[in-house]
Amino acid sequence: MVALAVILSDLLFGMMLGCVFAVVAHGLNLIWGVVKVVNIAHGEFIMLGAYGAYFLNVFGGFNPLLSAVVDGALGIFVGYAFYFSFLHRELRGKERITLRSEMVTLVSTFGLSLFMSNLAVVAFTGDFVGINWSPGTVALGFLELPLGALYVTILAVLIISTSVVFLDRTYIGNAIKAYSQDITATQLVGANPTKVASLATALGFSITMAGGALLTVWIPTGINPYMGALYAPISFVIVVLGGPGKMLGSLLGGLTLGVVIDVLQAFVPVSLAYAVAFLLLIPVLLFRPEGIVK
Repeated sequence: MVALAVILSDLLFGMMLGCVFAVVAHGLNLIWGVVKVVNIAHGEFIMLGAYGAYFLNVFGGFNPLLSAVVDGALGIFVGYAFYFSFLHRELRGKERITLRSEMVTLVSTFGLSLFMSNLAVVAFTGDFVGINWSPGTVALGFLELPLGALYVTILAVLIISTSVVFLDRTYIGNAIKAYSQDITATQLVGANPTKVASLATALGFSITMAGGALLTVWIPTGINPYMGALYAPISFVIVVLGGPGKMLGSLLGGLTLGVVIDVLQAFVPVSLAYAVAFLLLIPVLLFRPEGIVK
């Protein structure tokens, strides 16, 4: 009975952690799947969202859930700025994303990643900070679940499901999906490719920064300028597991990674649990490179 309780606890906490991982990766998935740009600086924008939540808590008393809303709104503007500063000049007027465009955007976002991480060290120092938010627990049978983590899980799933409905059921969402498949066809149906690509990028950044705020519930003392170095690889693994551009793939990939990491931590050190979870990429890339979602 005790062993069963431990296994069920690990599975449940792994799923909750996986949902947070999923929403953090979902913004990357949207940009990668639609605009075909691999944003190497993704981790730094997760870090920016986490610090946004921290300062909103310190100066405004916001909890991470409210901070996620504010971070998401700010992410829209950050995303537009990112697109027109780093992507527009290279992508405008092109009927498809060429290898040259991929390399240019890859190098430019890598440079942005280095700039932001070093600037964060100067601005925030290297000290670890966090948000002390604990709304209590709820009993679920023999399990005691922290309400903060439960609220974050619900909001993370809501963000992903809302984005899926938006892409599937709205004209703008269909235009974004059309752009991801054929840029020329997007023009033929009367949509402006620049507006569509910049909006998709803005939505991706909005979700990324909101995810950074939600992540602070799981790292109560872990906000630091270097956190992007951990959560960017996690995001890339999740997107590859689910399949770039497959929106529900973010959730499935996140759940898979979260459960594997949380269950393994019961038997091996945390760092080894993450390493083993990352090894999931190898069979996926070898046998199903398009991702586990059909």
